[in-house]
This record gives sequence, C-alpha cells and structure tokens, in this order.
Amino acid sequence: MKAIVGGKGHNVTAIYVPLTATDFTPFAQQLKQANPDLVYIAWAGSTASAVWTALDQQGVFSSVKSIVTGLDQRSTYATFGPAVSKIHFLSHYVYQAPTNKVNDWLKAQMRKKSQFPDLFTPDGFVAGQMIVHALQQGDYDVNKMISALEGWKFLAPKGWQAIRQQDHAMLQPMFRVTLAKVNNVWNAKVLGTASSYQTAPPITTVFQS
Repeated sequence: MKAIVGGKGHNVTAIYVPLTATDFTPFAQQLKQANPDLVYIAWAGSTASAVWTALDQQGVFSSVKSIVTGLDQRSTYATFGPAVSKIHFLSHYVYQAPTNKVNDWLKAQMRKKSQFPDLFTPDGFVAGQMIVHALQQGDYDVNKMISALEGWKFLAPKGWQAIRQQDHAMLQPMFRVTLAKVNNVWNAKVLGTASSYQTAPPITTVFQS
C-alpha cells in the first residue's frame, strides 16, 4: 500500500489491532480521530462482525468518505451486519460478473454437480489451465515449460489474465461490488471492473529461467 498509494503522493499510515483483541472500540476511535480520506480494512475471522459493529457505532462511516475492504467467500457476507450498505467492496471474483465462454463453462459444469462457484474457485481452474499450457507447449522440459508460461496471456473465468515475464506475477482483473439481499439471499452486484493491467503490482523481483 505504501509503495503504490504512497508512491503517488498520498500519506499512508497503519493501525494494527492485536489478534487477541475482543473490544474494538478504542481502535475505531483512533481511526476516526486520524480523519483519513480513505480506509482499507484488512480483517477476517470470528471477530469480523465485532469490528464492523464498532466502526459503525463510533461513527467512522459518517466521518470517512470511503471505507474499503476485500470481499471474502459467500459464507462471510452476513458478518458485515448493518454496515454492509456503507462499505465499498473489492473482489477478485464474482461468479455472475465475467461473461465469457470460460466462466460460462465452469459454472455449467459446477451446476451439474449441484455446486456453486465461490471466491477461490477460479484459482484452482487457472492452475489447471497453466499446467495444461505448460505441458502442451513445454514438451515436459522444465525450462521450456517456464518459458511457455512467462508472458502468457489467456482467458480465465475472471476474464483476461497474464503471467508477467519479469517476476511471474499473475496479472488479473478486480471487481468493485456492493452487497444486497435478494429473496433473503446475499448477492454481489458489480459496479465496475479494473483490468489485469490496472491492478498490476510493482515489479520487485527478477527471475531467470
């Protein structure tokens, strides 16, 4: 965050909360007093509901323009409580969002098994795509397989992805979403998409194949 956001002239500070904490009021007050323009919350686990409740009760949502967090698996949607409509969510996969033949095929195969694609489903699928491509193009030679994957751009369930040659980073799209209940079931609605190149992290390591 400091490298990307701070590198563009913004001030980035962090508030760390102990994993053993159960009362989040002091941290919510500290956050409010900092008077930030934007807050990114990185939190998960059994205390997630308490975190969002504390932020809501301490008026953080009314004092900060944008509260952003990553959207986890569907089973966690209910943990945001009443604050859900005040949060800006980022997700790396929303099953109904990417309309392409790969995602359509994946969803169709899962429906046959009465399964439902969730947040991490595409990761396993993409791993399979990479293995097949490496074997087909690399002729079972390790160095050839590495070369086959470096710089490879391909259509995945989420859309177009690419393996950056310089550091092997997986460049992939991200989705800005909101959560709402439809027929008493939480669903994510896509508000916007950032391409795989817009979300690319800084190059930090150079690999040699």
